[in-house]
Amino acid sequence: MWSRSAAWSNDATRTATRTLDRLNARPRLPRPWLRFAAVTDVRDLRADEARSIADLLSRAGFGPTVAGLIAFPRESPAGDVLVAERNGRSVGGVCCASFGATGWIGALGVLPDARRRGVGEALTRSACARLRERGAETVLLFATDMGRPLYERLGFESEDTVTAWRGTAGTARSDVTLRVLREEDRAAVRAIDRSATGEDRAAVLDALVPLSGLIAERRGAPVGWAVTSPWGAGVAICAADQTAGLALTAAAASGHGSNTIVVPDANRAAADALGRWGFAPTAAGARMRLGPEVRWRPAMQFGLFNLFWG
Repeated sequence: MWSRSAAWSNDATRTATRTLDRLNARPRLPRPWLRFAAVTDVRDLRADEARSIADLLSRAGFGPTVAGLIAFPRESPAGDVLVAERNGRSVGGVCCASFGATGWIGALGVLPDARRRGVGEALTRSACARLRERGAETVLLFATDMGRPLYERLGFESEDTVTAWRGTAGTARSDVTLRVLREEDRAAVRAIDRSATGEDRAAVLDALVPLSGLIAERRGAPVGWAVTSPWGAGVAICAADQTAGLALTAAAASGHGSNTIVVPDANRAAADALGRWGFAPTAAGARMRLGPEVRWRPAMQFGLFNLFWG
C-alpha cells in the first residue's frame, strides 16, 4: 500500500546514496586521447632541433642510427624534415628527399603515446604536399606492415617488396674488372643509377664526398658501382647485369664481420646469392608509390642506400 512516508523514505535513501557516491568517488582522470584532442600542426624542423628530432624518431622506433639517416634531408637543399606538434609538444616527424619529378618520404615516426590520433596521416599528407611543391609527380616510400594500411588509404600502390640481409659475402665468378672509384667516375655513377632507378638522384650522389667505393668495368666501359655512404647501414650497389652486380657484392660485402645489404625481392639473382652465402634476412618493407609509375629496374639494384630513398 502506497503511503507518503514510504515515498519520502525512498527519495531520501536515493539522495543519500548519490551524495555518498560523490563523496567517495575518486577524481576522474582524463581519458588518454583527450590529451591529443587539438589539431595536429606540421611545421619545418628548426635549425636548433637536430638532436631533438633524432631523439624523437629514435623513441618512435627507428633506434639510435636514425641520426645518420636523416642527415641528408636535414642538410641538403633537396631535403626537408617536418615535425608534428600537438598542444605545443613534438609528437612525430618525417623526412623528404626531392629528386625533381620524383620524391621520397622516409623516417616517418610517431611517439607511441600519440599514435592512432591522426598524426601519421597529417605527416604523410604534409610530406606529399611539400614534395609536390618541389615538382614531384610521383611520391615514393617504403612501408612497414604497420604503416601500409595508412598509405593504402591515402592512395599509395604497392610495387614490390624489399628485404634487408645481414652476413658476409663469398666469391663470385665474373668477367669484369674492379677498381677503386675516382672523382672522374661521377658521370658514369649517375648514368648507371638513372638507368636503374628511373630517377635523377644527383642530389644524393653528388653529396658523396669523397666518392668512396668500387667501379666495375667490362672492356674499359663502366657497368656498375658499389659505394659507401653515411646514410645507411650497408653498401649501395648498382650494376647493368647480374655478373657485374654479384662481383661488386662479393667484393664490397666480404671480409671480417657482417654487412647489411638491402635488396629488392624482384632481384632474384641477388637474393639467391645472399642466401647461398649465408646471409640472414633482418627486416622487410614494401615499395609504394602515389602517382605515375616510375620506370625503375630492380634487377639492377644489388644494394639500396637505405629504406628511405632506396
